[in-house]
Order: sequence, then C-alpha cells, then structure tokens
Amino acid sequence: MKHLFPYILGGAMLVTAAGCNKLDQAPYGSAIVADQYYGTLEQCNTSTMVAYRYINYSTWWEILNWRYLAGEAASDNAWVGNTYQTHPTYDAVAQYTLDAGNDRNEAQWVDLYKSIGRFNSTMAGISSAPISDENKKQFIAELKFLRAWCYFDLIRNWGPVPLVLEIYPPNTHLSRSSVQDVYNQIDKDLNECIATLPKKGAYPAADRFRASRGAALTLLAKASLYMEDWQKAETLSKMVIDEGDYNLEQQFSTLWQYTYKNGIESIFEIQNGSSQVPALPYNDFQKMINSTGDAGWGYYSASSDLENAYKSEGDSIRLQWTINRHGLPVAGDPNTPSFDGRPFPSPNHSKSARYSRKHYTPKAERPANGLSSLNDKILRFADVLLIHAEACAMQQKSGPALASLKRVRDRVNLVTDMSLTGWNLINAVRKERRLEMAYEGDRLYDIRRWKDQSGKPVISSIMGPNGSFVKYNTEVSTDPFETKNTTEAQNKGIHFKENTHMLWPIPANQLLLSEGAMQQNPGYF
Repeated sequence: MKHLFPYILGGAMLVTAAGCNKLDQAPYGSAIVADQYYGTLEQCNTSTMVAYRYINYSTWWEILNWRYLAGEAASDNAWVGNTYQTHPTYDAVAQYTLDAGNDRNEAQWVDLYKSIGRFNSTMAGISSAPISDENKKQFIAELKFLRAWCYFDLIRNWGPVPLVLEIYPPNTHLSRSSVQDVYNQIDKDLNECIATLPKKGAYPAADRFRASRGAALTLLAKASLYMEDWQKAETLSKMVIDEGDYNLEQQFSTLWQYTYKNGIESIFEIQNGSSQVPALPYNDFQKMINSTGDAGWGYYSASSDLENAYKSEGDSIRLQWTINRHGLPVAGDPNTPSFDGRPFPSPNHSKSARYSRKHYTPKAERPANGLSSLNDKILRFADVLLIHAEACAMQQKSGPALASLKRVRDRVNLVTDMSLTGWNLINAVRKERRLEMAYEGDRLYDIRRWKDQSGKPVISSIMGPNGSFVKYNTEVSTDPFETKNTTEAQNKGIHFKENTHMLWPIPANQLLLSEGAMQQNPGYF
C-alpha cells in the first residue's frame, strides 16, 4: 500500500509516493493522507490534532528559528548574538546582506509550504470521511486557521506568493498571487472559522489549545493592520474584547512562568511538552536562545537599544521579565545570584550579554531530561488591545485608543497620558507595542508596515546609513558589552535599502523549481 505525501516547493506542488508507515495514535505524530485512515470520527480528530504540530513544522530549528532571526535580530531589538561561532547565513539576514541563496530564508519558505501541504491533504481526507457535516466543518475550520496563519507569515516575509489550496498533479507550477489575493483568501478562510469554531471556553479543558473563534477573530484583526484596513481591525479586535473569553493576566510575570499554558490571556499557543510519551514536541529552541554559561548557544541577544526603551519609560517590570542581563539576577529565579553574573557567560561569548527572559526556565523547574515544555505564545490578549488601540489611533479615535492603551500600561504600573491625540498617540501606541511584545517575533514586521508622517516606512529611519539604530551603535553607545565585542558588526543595519529590504528574496532554488512561473523580488539576484 502507498500513501501520498504532498511537498510544496516554491510554485511547484511535487507529489511523491512514500512507503506505508503506521500512524502514531498519540495526538501528535506523522500526518498522513489515505482513504483507509479517514474512516471514523476518532481518526479524523487525530488527524486534525496531528496538524497542530505543523504550524511549527520542524519544531524550533526552522520556523521558530526564523521567527527570532528575522522578527527580532533583523530589527533594533536584538543581535544574532552568538560571537564564538561563525554563522554567515544568520548574519546576512540580520545585517541585510543576504542573497537569494540564503539557507535560513529558504528553510522558512519550504517549511511553511510543507505545512500548508499537510493541512490541505488532511482537509481532503476529512472532506470525504463518513462523519457528520458538523464534525467535518469543525475539523476543516481548524485546519483553515492553521493554513491562514502560514499564509499571513508568507506575505509579511515575501509579499506575493503562490496560493496552494488543493493537491495538484506532479510538476504543477504556480505563479505568485498578489498580496491582496492572498489576504482575500486569509479573510475567506478566517471568516469561515469565525462562523464555525467554538469559543475557547466551550472546549474541554484539555482541548483549549485548539483554534477557536477568538483566535480566528484575532488573526484576521492582526492581518487587517498589515492591510491598513483600520476600521476592520478595530471592529474585529473590539469583538474579541467584548466577547469576554479573554483578559489580561493580573501580573505580566505570570505569562512567563514555566507552567503557564493556555491561560486567560492566551488566545493561541504552540503546545510543547517535556515528556516524549506521547510524542508532543518539546521546546528545544530554549537551548538556542539561552546563555552559553547556562548550557545554551547564545543566539538572539537583546540590544541595549531595547533595554534603553524600557528605561526611558520607567518600565522596570517588563524590563526584568523580558531581558536577562549579565551581572544581574534573573527575575523569578533565586538560584541565579548576581555577584558573579551567573548563569550568563563572559561578554566575549555574546554581542550584548543580554538574553530573553520570556524564553528562560528557572533552574529548579527544569525537567531532569533537559527537555522544555514552555509553550510558544502566538496570539494573546494584550496584542488584541494594542491592535484595537492602533486601529483607533489611526482613525483619530483617541478615546477608545487610549482606553485600550491604558489597560496594557496599567498592568505594569505606568501612567497613561489621557490627553494624547494624533501622531503623539500613534507613536505612544507603537512604543507600547515594542515594550509589550518584544521577543515575540513581531518587531521587524511592525517597523516595516508602520509609516511615519511623511508616508515613509518607519524602518527607514531606524536602519540604513542614517538610521537611528545604526547611529546609536556607531556614534553614541558606550555599552560595555556591545562596543567591545565587535565580532558581530557594530553597524548592523547599515546595508538596509528601502527599495529592497521591505521583503526577503524568493529562494533561488524555488525560482528554479518553478520553471519561470515565479519572478524574484526587486533588488535581489
């Protein structure tokens, strides 16, 4: 017996045969397409559960790695960080010197399309299964949510991309669909999810990680910001706020506890586990992002520029729960005394000797097998409040914008100037988004999509030869770590070009596979 596994590479859907392997009966295993498998409600449910693994297709190495390499290290929030190893393809992304052959760029593209292929094939199997229409709609809506997330990630990285919505014959080559067409598909899929999926609270406790109505509303609201559809983003985010399924945790620190999973603020999380039975993926990404002095690899170290942003706002709470700094104790971990800076390395191992507290597990809570079950937070309620605040501010609706902004700031004991209007309010919301959401993978995409009062992308005033981040690091900073460790170039961002780097290059191998169906983004070769 043979099963068909779809692998989508660039514009080509290549369908290859693979030998028959027994599907794990645990909730997470290998996705499979076979008429013989979709025979019962239980089998269809298991296949849908399996799909959740593939929003993080290769767990940490590809998609999570890219989330922080591009989303944070290619921004003013972080450096590549590790300065005792060579990593030219990582540096090329962060320094804006990458070309179309960059392997990190290609790995993200390929894994997102592999995930989409698995979601499509699972939908095809369920659609012909002998189960009720109600159950079919539920499962397919969950899969469409996952697919919509992947397409959202694709368009904010590469712009126009092929829309793959079904299983195609071998050697089919698809051209790139416009950003508007991809967004329209995201809108269509998520509206079906909104109409079909239950609220988070309607799921049994053990299933509250699954895609919900609130998750679909939130993702569509967030995508609407990128399309500058302010009214739509306002309406959708307000629906999430008013439905009452979610709220802020009382303490910002609660979100970053090792045991925090799917709480009141969580809208969608990637589930991880320290046990390998059942085969739940574990969060091995922590190893990559943790200090070399604490058995980590030391990547994605926070910038002093980010630390200064917290200090300028008097934001001590989020500072200590976002950044671990050499020589200072770790928030919530009494096993890290500050007298010798443990668990952090000597600065010559790290560009900035600063690391993410959001991805840190206190020593006393670490599993004996070394595997982390810290979940990856993809969507949360504070994000919804800031989406609402931004959408309202962009429409000059100061009252509701300030109300949502204040809720986020109140939690960390910061006073909100309730007289803010116009660009003062817009910039206050943008700064708040940086402080609240740092190290959650959005920073690069925010500064790309935001425009200043002259209509230029905000990233253009941060990166490039005259960018504020470049000038700070090369002309102003006296940071004792960053300025002494120049193994990673101090002028990060100087090579940014607005007419090129608003998108990443289409991977060269994918262009070849498309046989002319796809063309490269401007400025890349």
